[in-house]
Amino acid sequence: MKRRRSSSSFKSPLQDPANSQKRVISSNPDVLRSEIHQLEGRTKTVQKDIEVLKKSGYDLSELKKHMDMMHQYNEIKDVGQMVLGRIAELDGVRTRDLYKEYGLDLND
Repeated sequence: MKRRRSSSSFKSPLQDPANSQKRVISSNPDVLRSEIHQLEGRTKTVQKDIEVLKKSGYDLSELKKHMDMMHQYNEIKDVGQMVLGRIAELDGVRTRDLYKEYGLDLND
C-alpha cells in the first residue's frame, strides 16, 4: 500500500495545557484590575462549590482516584478501537459493522 506524504506538520489532537492558557496580558491598569476582580470572584465561587461538595461527603482523594480510573478506561478503549479498526481493515468492512458482530454498542 502506497502512503501519501502530507505537506503539513503533525498536530496532536491533545491540547497542551501550557499553550491553551497563553493569552495577551494587557498593560492597562483598569483592565488588569477588572480581570483580577473577575478571577477573585471565580475563585470564591469554586471554593464555595468545593465546600458544598465536602459537606455532601465528597473527598478530593476520591476525585483523583476516579480521574485515574477514567484515564485508564479511556486508554483501554482507545486500544480496543485500534484493534477493531485493524480487524475491519483486514476484513474489508466498516468498523461499525464489527460492533454488531462482537455484541458492542455503538454509543460506547
